[in-house]
Amino acid sequence: MDRLLNGLAYLAAIVGVLYALFSYARFPENEDARRPPVSYAEQAPDVHAPPVDLSEPAFTIQIPKKEASIGTAFAISGGWWLTARHVADGCDAIGLVLGPRKGIRAQQVVLHPNADVALMSVHLNPEPFALFKEDLQQGQDGFAIGYPQGSPGGVYAQLMGRGRMKMRGRYQTDEPVRTWAERKRAPNSLPSLGGLSGGPMLNERGEVIGVLVAETMRRGRVYTSDLTSIRWLLEQASVFPNPYAPLFPLAADNFVGQGDTLREDFRITQVFCDVKQPSRRRRL
Repeated sequence: MDRLLNGLAYLAAIVGVLYALFSYARFPENEDARRPPVSYAEQAPDVHAPPVDLSEPAFTIQIPKKEASIGTAFAISGGWWLTARHVADGCDAIGLVLGPRKGIRAQQVVLHPNADVALMSVHLNPEPFALFKEDLQQGQDGFAIGYPQGSPGGVYAQLMGRGRMKMRGRYQTDEPVRTWAERKRAPNSLPSLGGLSGGPMLNERGEVIGVLVAETMRRGRVYTSDLTSIRWLLEQASVFPNPYAPLFPLAADNFVGQGDTLREDFRITQVFCDVKQPSRRRRL
């Protein structure tokens, strides 16, 4: 039987009043013009998606109806950006925040069919991140950087092990994830990490080792997509990370400052998702 963790929340972007404060861009009235093409990464007949180990401890997240929201994304290769699927799925328009009331719209969105990972194509191509090529080790450090609560911030955590995340609601997935014990968050006053969805989990050399997808607030746990899911999506979308992308040191005492630099260089950026609201005009 699935274990439903108390206090579990997917790191969805924050909605409502906060989104109104971050209304960065205007979009054309023509719905077809504003909605980016969305596709699912499709595997060739002789290619199989990463298997899911059904013996791993599982938890279930109910995905609510999509609303206008914000999240995090990061550059991975040639104008392609990685984020969480629950951030990019269901948007009438989606793009990156470049400043107050200034944004750039995504041209295309590619969704993983069975994991909380998505790609966005944007006409913005900063220095991408390197992708870790090996397997992760229990106890290793991880540094998540992005926009929790809609503001710059991040989390330092240590890897505990593997798990399974099942999403139910507007779509259904069953995927392997990694479980991390939170050690430090910045700023310390953060009540929740909502808005950090889609942000990178980086190792001590600045390599991507996961995408932030969920948190357990009461237990101090965060969850990232498994590297197998990320690699599979990139391969099927023919997106190839730069093997010579620059590395940089990360540690518990410097990840806050390094995060500021990465955001200033637009390597990590806030995502805005616009969802059309039904007309309030009454029919006569």
